[in-house]
Amino acid sequence: MLSEIPIQIENVEFKNIDKEIMRAAMIAELDAINLYEQMADLTDDEDIKEVLLDIAREEKIHVAMFETVLLQVDEEFLKVYSDYSLARSRD
Repeated sequence: MLSEIPIQIENVEFKNIDKEIMRAAMIAELDAINLYEQMADLTDDEDIKEVLLDIAREEKIHVAMFETVLLQVDEEFLKVYSDYSLARSRD
């Protein structure tokens, strides 16, 4: 991805803008996680590896934050999320 919005924002209905923004933000964060973890795997320098993996962990927090907002603005996603959550009660 690297700095490109993955959708044509002008083609999105106004009522769906916030959902699309959250999804695009999550994609960007997931892309960053992959990049930092891949770079950490490439280096033999333990200090650099530690920094990269620490930044990847921070990006995971950002994914969780965006996902929390997405659950608030997308009722269908909230329903699917709750229906398929591993944390749901098992009868």
